[in-house]
Amino acid sequence: MKSAVTTPFVPLRRSPLLPVCAIAVLAALLFMLRLDDRLPPASWWQALVAPSPVDLQQLLVHYSDFPRVAVTWLCGAALGIAGVATQQVLRNPLAEPMTLGIFPGAWLALALATVYAPGWLGGGRDAVALVGGTVALGAVFALAARRGMSPLALILGGMIVNLCCGAFSLALAISHYDLLSGLLVWGGGSFGQHDWGIASSLCVRLAPCIALVLLCLRPMAVFDVGDTVASSLGVSLRATRGIALFLTLLITAFVVSAVGVIGFVGLAAPSLARLAGARRLRERIIWSPLFGAALLWLADQLAQLCTVHFGMAIPTGAITTLLGAPLLLMMLRRLHGRPDLAQTPGVPSAPMSARGLRITAGVSVVLLVLVIGVSLGLGRGLDGWHLSRPDEVASLLFLRLPHVVAALGVGVLLALAGGIVQRMTGNPMASPDLLGISAGGAFGLTGALFLTAHPGLPTFLIWCAAGSVLTLCALVLFARASSFAPDTLILAGMTISAVFQAVSTIAISSGDPRVIILYNLLAGSTYNVGPAMACLVALVALAALVAVPFSRRWLEILPLGNAVSRGLGVDISVARFGLLMSSALLTAVATLVIGPLSFIGLMAPHMTRMLGIRRATPLLLVSAAFGATLMVASDWLGRWVLFPQEMPAGVMATLLGGLYLIITMFRRGSQGPSGS
Repeated sequence: MKSAVTTPFVPLRRSPLLPVCAIAVLAALLFMLRLDDRLPPASWWQALVAPSPVDLQQLLVHYSDFPRVAVTWLCGAALGIAGVATQQVLRNPLAEPMTLGIFPGAWLALALATVYAPGWLGGGRDAVALVGGTVALGAVFALAARRGMSPLALILGGMIVNLCCGAFSLALAISHYDLLSGLLVWGGGSFGQHDWGIASSLCVRLAPCIALVLLCLRPMAVFDVGDTVASSLGVSLRATRGIALFLTLLITAFVVSAVGVIGFVGLAAPSLARLAGARRLRERIIWSPLFGAALLWLADQLAQLCTVHFGMAIPTGAITTLLGAPLLLMMLRRLHGRPDLAQTPGVPSAPMSARGLRITAGVSVVLLVLVIGVSLGLGRGLDGWHLSRPDEVASLLFLRLPHVVAALGVGVLLALAGGIVQRMTGNPMASPDLLGISAGGAFGLTGALFLTAHPGLPTFLIWCAAGSVLTLCALVLFARASSFAPDTLILAGMTISAVFQAVSTIAISSGDPRVIILYNLLAGSTYNVGPAMACLVALVALAALVAVPFSRRWLEILPLGNAVSRGLGVDISVARFGLLMSSALLTAVATLVIGPLSFIGLMAPHMTRMLGIRRATPLLLVSAAFGATLMVASDWLGRWVLFPQEMPAGVMATLLGGLYLIITMFRRGSQGPSGS
């Protein structure tokens, strides 16, 4: 197996004691300030060891505050150890339960059990969470194994699993909100305690797992010298890796079942230990749990501080994401080498001839017309499937046509936005979905919903566009130093998406009745699309198609590189800025209708390139036809697959897109997913 990382982080020559103490002291100060408001300092020790049965404040501190601190310490330390073990055996400094899909898989399993098999939860949530995390991690490894288990392959596989689990979870939340409302708030990371039961249970469950990890230190340390040398020393790499990952799964399942999803602690704690000077595995296994406990304690104290001052319960998991996501970006800059991107070049398909291009364009248009016809005329009723007569189609046109037009326009917009970004960056994995641009638009929608008095279509459009542009600017600023390297762009986009997801989690946990509206906006349903919205999307899509030939020169020259582009007289800064802003605007309009959950911007241009279409203008136009077809098909399937319930079109498109990416990664083996 290939080595996943060329060079580890460059640790600074200083002791980790200072930074971990600084974090712990800050958390302790916040804790003491809060505790001082409830109980005099002279009574703290008595409240901890022997609270007075007649003193209500001492009882509250003993059974609520101190158990909460104990749980944060236990979970933070456990996640720190799990992060060290995972990164060591995978030789990937970006691996942890969140980035590998374990947390989302465990939470989805709990949601499915809550809705469809509540009896499974009778014996506890640990087994259900363990099964969900195991399935998710297995899917990630199955995807990454086809591309050499490189860091980008693992993170990309984890991102696909995360998005698919998120799509399923969102669909469940919309259709069974009454059953999952409490689980949604708890799933963001809840540390509220009413006794010492959870702390004691975690001690009993986590202690054996951590002890077994410590027993595996010696074989795990051999991974530092490489797979070949480790095998020659008699270490069973497969067995050691399997045991370590199984223990990580157990730890993650116990944490999820106890407090919900806590992201980025398993990534941040080992990374901070490395950056603070912990070079060897034994040093990291000591300092990482201390960093993890201190970080999670600090995040929980900040969450409680926000609750006191703003009157809104903020999940601790959202705070850890907001603190850990910038760290992920910083980590990429400290790598001496880029992760192995599975450099084996793909065998590109032969360029398509002019006659073949005409045939392909005609077939794509015919296919789009057929899908539109099926969407307008074929449906389900109480008697099963029914093909409407022309007069029935005409009578229902006022109801179905806005949905079809909106889906068609969104498909065109996302396909064009994805094609523009891919051509401009020369990165076939770039798309509004994977780069966080769609998530930025959703962030804008969240702001418009909660920060304006009476949001309407113009307000949503302005805020959505602003969120997309802001995200794109941040992405460009960060990735420019690496010349828009694929790993940097994808990981930066994933990080930005995680931050916006944390903001959405905070909004959901507020209990505001507008949360239902937010769900519908983020899910991407055409159910509430009216003629005005459909006309807006159609007009923007038509304008974008008309503008494609005018951007042809930029799109043809920019992929050739900076030197060639300047030599041909292209102002690179102006061209990139114009194309990126155009992509952000198209994405913003599409996000208004379909939400951030869609792979159309990645799928449509990729399918077009696989046919051999290389020139910019035909690639974008054929991609637009494919994108429209995929989106109309997703909308139709979403309306009728679960009839009489509706699956939002954005969720359906994400599921289809995730399945497509999974099949593509399996088929192309060690080749990049682009195939170009």
